[in-house]
Amino acid sequence: MEQIPFDGCFGCGPDNKYGLRATFRNMSDGGVEGFFIPQQHHCGYSDVVHVGPITGFLSEVLGRLAFHDDQYYLTQSMSITFKCSVSPGVRLHAMARLKKHSKSHFTAEGSIYGPEGEVIATGEGRFVTMQKAEVKKMAGKKNC
Repeated sequence: MEQIPFDGCFGCGPDNKYGLRATFRNMSDGGVEGFFIPQQHHCGYSDVVHVGPITGFLSEVLGRLAFHDDQYYLTQSMSITFKCSVSPGVRLHAMARLKKHSKSHFTAEGSIYGPEGEVIATGEGRFVTMQKAEVKKMAGKKNC
């Protein structure tokens, strides 16, 4: 599966005016990389991007490793360490790689970098994989 956007997605949806509108691509080594330019509406404190959009961006780049196997994913858990703050308008670059993979789960790790290569955040996530039909079925249920 290519690294395609999903219209209403918070992470990649080009039509989601409140989302990140990040872009992603497969890397030749089997990893995934992503790009995101936070905007003023992603800020918490004045001119400091909130951790929520940064976390969402990292979750998205990690989870999209599932697309290499033509699967969809849901984030099960994540740990993230923030190294420095980010201002809006700064182009961020993230890279993710697979750590472990089983039939129904995978674990990935990755980092987000600023324009000078400085590490903004690092993290690891565990993801549940599923087929498209399973995702559609879950979308109609109250699982929480």
